[in-house]
Amino acid sequence: MCFFRKKQSFTQSPHEVWLSQWQSLFPPECRNVPVTVDGVTYEAYVLVGHNALMLQDGLLMEAAFFDVCELFQKAGYHVIWLMRCTQDVRNGYLVRRRVENGGKRMQWLWKRPTTNFGRWSSDQKHTSILLQIEELPEEGPHNCEKKVLQRVIWAESSDAESMVPKRTTFTTVNVPDTPPELVRWLNGESLSSFQN
Repeated sequence: MCFFRKKQSFTQSPHEVWLSQWQSLFPPECRNVPVTVDGVTYEAYVLVGHNALMLQDGLLMEAAFFDVCELFQKAGYHVIWLMRCTQDVRNGYLVRRRVENGGKRMQWLWKRPTTNFGRWSSDQKHTSILLQIEELPEEGPHNCEKKVLQRVIWAESSDAESMVPKRTTFTTVNVPDTPPELVRWLNGESLSSFQN
């Protein structure tokens, strides 16, 4: 008799497919839009209204994260980083510690963080971070009602000055939590309208 279950393998969709899926939610003229401030140019994956959406695989936050945020903010945009973390959740690097308020709020622990994720909450007042914690369905995100997103509202690392802290804890809410809600938010709908 075998008491051990073989861990099911998990494979994320390829990076290019993932990028294309999220960008496909928006018109072509809103995709890969260059923004220049003081002679420096960064390209927004999606630029809608006053929102610049950036797409990133994983929670790794390089120093350029802050440079990109600053440039878009100087240009008058609210920066939204959508970070695919499905593999981190499946592999146990991101752990749900507590689910509150009927699943509307979650507390997380990031084991063995690779960067100081906690700094964003104090340094970036006009930046939102969305975590994609579930894979998108194969048919794509257009009519997806699966709750795949969580928005970070608070984060703290064990050492605010260290580039690689020992631990990071953070809290997320489920607004917006589906691709259609993300589209509505970027197109100007208030987040409060999504709350049940």
